[in-house]
Amino acid sequence: MSGDGNILSSFRLGSDDRSLLQPPGPSDPLIPGVSLVMCTYKRAGSLKGFLASLGAQELQPHRLIIVDASPDEETERLVRGWSTGKPLARLMLYFRVTGPLKGLTRQRNFGVRWVDTDLTVFFDDDVVLRSGCLSEMEGVHRRLKGSVAGVGGYMEGSFQPTNRLWRTRRFLGIVSDLRPGSYQRSGMSVPWSFLPPTEGVVEGDWLPGGATMWKTSVVRETGFSEVFEGYAQGEDLDFSLRARRKGSLVMAGGARFLHLLDEGGRPSHQKLGYMALYNRYQIQRRGLANRSRLDVAWFMYAWGLDTLMLARNFVFPRRVVPTLLHMGGRLRASMDLLRGHGPR
Repeated sequence: MSGDGNILSSFRLGSDDRSLLQPPGPSDPLIPGVSLVMCTYKRAGSLKGFLASLGAQELQPHRLIIVDASPDEETERLVRGWSTGKPLARLMLYFRVTGPLKGLTRQRNFGVRWVDTDLTVFFDDDVVLRSGCLSEMEGVHRRLKGSVAGVGGYMEGSFQPTNRLWRTRRFLGIVSDLRPGSYQRSGMSVPWSFLPPTEGVVEGDWLPGGATMWKTSVVRETGFSEVFEGYAQGEDLDFSLRARRKGSLVMAGGARFLHLLDEGGRPSHQKLGYMALYNRYQIQRRGLANRSRLDVAWFMYAWGLDTLMLARNFVFPRRVVPTLLHMGGRLRASMDLLRGHGPR
């Protein structure tokens, strides 16, 4: 399907009425419908569970585009051998990629090139869709029409009342309020997990990456930042804040899914700490409207104090070493930012 040397293998299952020798051109009209882009890496077991839940959905995607960055063929064998009574999509495209196409943001940007519908949905490979999830997300888009850029699904079992840590953050001025799904000018994002279960539609400033459906035109115009490589912590926050300029972002409480967290493919504690600070500084710089010196100072205060607050983990012996590594990663990131160095 492509001569790109960074595509190790590719194939198609199913058929439609369009040529697949090349992705749709930028001037080709988008047809009404939903295409699903699934980016995965070394999680064949989790992907199997997702595909099974997708097959049980009432709404069938027009296209299912799987972009796999795994170094082995386990996931490819799973997809090639997939056999159920009901096809997963009208057309399924599989790509195993490497080099400059590898990494979540790069895989998403590559996958959306093959979308031919007006809506594109992304799911993490370790989620399980509840009945009606896809159709509910599309329904919200259709009802709100041009006013919405993105719709998120609601993760079952995620609700937790605001805890002591976040109340302390508000008391210390790290955040100004605890509205679920809000983005603070200090560079902190308040979790959606503070939103109680609902069947309604709730507007926020950003959408979590586990289950999101976007206007395809918004995805293509905004693009996922490829500065965030590999396990790109914060890439969904960054994309959301930039996409929000083109329409509102809402959580569809009736679009339910489970997130069966798979730790595979995650980086070290030090790397996570580095990204927690470095990436979020870049996100504030790129995504915050009318960012001022006061906002930069608030970022430094908030994240410096939050790093010191990690010492609360020292009362748990098993958390001491991971916490020290995480704090070390944040310190290294702060030094790189002060020196003007790029990410490491």
